[in-house]
Amino acid sequence: MFFSRDLSIFNVMEPIVSNIFEDNYVKTGILKCDCQKCQLDIILLALNHVPPHYTSSQAGEAYIKALYMEPQLQSDVLRELTKAAQIIEENPNH
Repeated sequence: MFFSRDLSIFNVMEPIVSNIFEDNYVKTGILKCDCQKCQLDIILLALNHVPPHYTSSQAGEAYIKALYMEPQLQSDVLRELTKAAQIIEENPNH
């Protein structure tokens, strides 16, 4: 099946994980290495361990983002970011 270029498929977890990472790691300055490569590796590793939530509409994006206002789901993402940060700090890719 081929999708029209007018349709876009979007994993809403990307901005959610990125924002939680920014708020809890980048702004606080607690990363051992805060280079862009390490930051991206942490986000990508965490994204590989959280369930993806795809949508093709702004309404779907808003719904999923609203779900992730729940503290438990934010905690789940933060837990995966913490694991990813530890792995990348121990094995930086540079």
